[in-house]
Amino acid sequence: MKTFAIVNRKGGVGKTTTAVNLAYVLATGCRLRVLLVDADGQANATQILLPPGEYAGLGALLRGYACCWDELVIPTDVDGLHVLPAAEDLGALDLEAAGGDRSRCYRAVRDMREALEEDGAYDVMVIDCPPNLSAACVAAILASDSVIIPVLSDACSATGVGDLVEQIASLRSLHPALRVAGVLVNQWHRSPVVEVSVAYLREEGMVPVYDTVIRRTDKVPESSWARMAVQQWSPFCSAARDYRAWVAELAAKEGIKYGQA
Repeated sequence: MKTFAIVNRKGGVGKTTTAVNLAYVLATGCRLRVLLVDADGQANATQILLPPGEYAGLGALLRGYACCWDELVIPTDVDGLHVLPAAEDLGALDLEAAGGDRSRCYRAVRDMREALEEDGAYDVMVIDCPPNLSAACVAAILASDSVIIPVLSDACSATGVGDLVEQIASLRSLHPALRVAGVLVNQWHRSPVVEVSVAYLREEGMVPVYDTVIRRTDKVPESSWARMAVQQWSPFCSAARDYRAWVAELAAKEGIKYGQA
């Protein structure tokens, strides 16, 4: 089972939009069985893909309150796409982990992944991470094959990638096979400063940058207000088409095939 963590310490760079649309396209376009894990206490991915309600979700898993993944996972109305939801209780997890067994928290998502693989339940797991290296975020990264870093085309985002890559590298003592799959440029538009930022990322060479960029369009914030993936809200807008092109690029590079991860 392929597992991707969508990570950036900055907020507002499109992590949730990337995670939701990656999961949606893999399920609908590639006909794969996909689990989206919402590891962000803001629970935006949960709000987009699931109806309003109270869910035990990831917090229960990380605290050891539930031991079976099928007690926590919720099907969406998209065939093949399930969600392990988040709730605000993830915000208190760092304080709890500081006074307890942090290693148990770190192992929880990895142990769930191993159970999912043993059960043959999903082809791909996508994890939407919070904008910090919290206990939930570290647990997500340690359960993943690869990290995808969404960025905006501004100086802070571009120059901050190096620091994030170094922090991810520091986790290799716990997960030697961990790698950064690539950087995805979000909200691209034709402008000299954008071109400079993207060129900097590509020339820096620290980690790969995907050829596909996601263009800026008002359809993305519109879709968040509608609580839909942009693929559902406006499937022919530029961003929706770009996400599909990016998933095709990702699938080719990661060896993901139609109906077979």
